[in-house]
Amino acid sequence: MADVYTVTFIIIGILLSVPALLVAFNLLMPQVTQRAYTRLDQTPVKSFFLGLPVTGFIVLYSLVAFQASAGLLQTTAFIVAIGGLGIGSIGGAGMARLLAARLTPLATPNSKLTNLLRGAVLYEMACLVPFVGWFLFIPIAGITAIGAATFALLGWVPRPVIGNQLSVIGGESAA
Repeated sequence: MADVYTVTFIIIGILLSVPALLVAFNLLMPQVTQRAYTRLDQTPVKSFFLGLPVTGFIVLYSLVAFQASAGLLQTTAFIVAIGGLGIGSIGGAGMARLLAARLTPLATPNSKLTNLLRGAVLYEMACLVPFVGWFLFIPIAGITAIGAATFALLGWVPRPVIGNQLSVIGGESAA
């Protein structure tokens, strides 16, 4: 019976700490999470396609190197896996910021911190939905978040969107 309580309280602790981690990343690294947010908001497809090889490298290298008999390779696999989790957490913080921005017009009272926490909890709850959350939402959102975080850590921001301006093509105006 003690084992059941142990597992139950570990799961509850994880469920409480993930939104706190995402909010903490947003508070401690606002520029990086803002760049990840911008990528997720403006170029989610590019973020997904950058996230594919980055996630693939992290997963494949970690799995292969963990199986090696050399301790140094296992250590590098551990470092790469922890680094990948860190990159994913930064992307998750950007995703929580994106959800918070989209929740702001819907939620009252409006507080940036409250909406950020709401976004983090919403992201976590979407990941917990059986089957759809586990096998569809987590891989797509996770790969996209890793791609956005990679862009953010490299400092690559999308070009500014020029809205509602007329462009002149061959002497004619087109809207």
